[in-house]
Amino acid sequence: MMHPLIFVLGAVFFLMFDGAYAAVELSDDMKEMAKMLHDQCVDESGVNGALIEPCSRGDFADDGNLKCYFKCIFANMGALSDDGELDTDAFESILPPDLHDPLSKMINNCKDPKGADACEVAFNFNKCLYTTDPEHFLVI
Repeated sequence: MMHPLIFVLGAVFFLMFDGAYAAVELSDDMKEMAKMLHDQCVDESGVNGALIEPCSRGDFADDGNLKCYFKCIFANMGALSDDGELDTDAFESILPPDLHDPLSKMINNCKDPKGADACEVAFNFNKCLYTTDPEHFLVI
């Protein structure tokens, strides 16, 4: 059985990297597990899947289900508690070495997001990451 952190790592990197990071290759197993996490969070949150991809360009729809989709992803990473406490160390622990510096700077800049609940915290964290460094922003 695969360790849960490895599952999350693969899932996160499958969902995070677009064409700009094509050098990061994942096994078919990791892609499959990532798709399972994505599908689980789409189902759990009820988000319209068409709202997720535009976030990669900074187009964050003010949609409660989208906010809860991000919460689901981060909670499954072990990086966000149900009460909205973000664990930036959990994020940093899974960064790939070749992208650690720019992503670490983004995470540290956004480590204290505010929100009315965990869904809004996760959403605001994503928006902060994009604002901090759109070039390295990763859709999770």
